[in-house]
Amino acid sequence: MKRIFCSQLATYARYHRHPANCVTHYIGIPLLFLAAILPLQVLHIPLAHIEVPLGVALTAPAVLGWMALDIGVGATLLVLLCPLFMGAEFIVRLGLVWWATAALFTIGWLFQFVGHAVFERRRPAFVDDLSQTFIGPAFVAAKLLVWLGLRNDLAPFLNGGQRNEFAA
Repeated sequence: MKRIFCSQLATYARYHRHPANCVTHYIGIPLLFLAAILPLQVLHIPLAHIEVPLGVALTAPAVLGWMALDIGVGATLLVLLCPLFMGAEFIVRLGLVWWATAALFTIGWLFQFVGHAVFERRRPAFVDDLSQTFIGPAFVAAKLLVWLGLRNDLAPFLNGGQRNEFAA
C-alpha cells in the first residue's frame, strides 16, 4: 500500500507545486470537507447503544482507507477531522446548517479555484483522475507531518512529485 500511496502523493504534488496554491488547499480542503459533512450531521443512525451522526459514520470508511494507505497519515487525518466534526455539531445546534453549508462550499471552492487559476495555472488533479479527491486530505496531512519533521520519508513525493524519487 505504501507504494500506491506514495505514487498517488507524487501525482497530486505535480498539480500543487506553487506554495501559495498549497496554502489555498490547507484552507479550502477543510472548508469543503466541512461543507460535505455538515448536512449529514443532522441525521443520526443507531450504532450499538448510541446514535452516531451520519457524517461520522460515512467518514469512517474513508479514514480506514487513509489508514490502510499509510497509518501515520490516516491517524493524523483522524485527529484533524475531530475539530471539523465538533464545528459541524456546533453549526447544527445553531440551526445554520444549510446557510453554512452553502457558504463553506462556495468559499472552499473559491480557495481551490484561486489556487489553481492564479498561482498554479493548472487545472486541479481531480479533473484528470477523480481518485485524487481522496488523496487531497491525505496530501494536506502528509505536508503537515513533513513540516513537523515527523515524516521526512514522504518529503520527496510531496516536493515536486518526481516519480523518479519513488522508492519501494
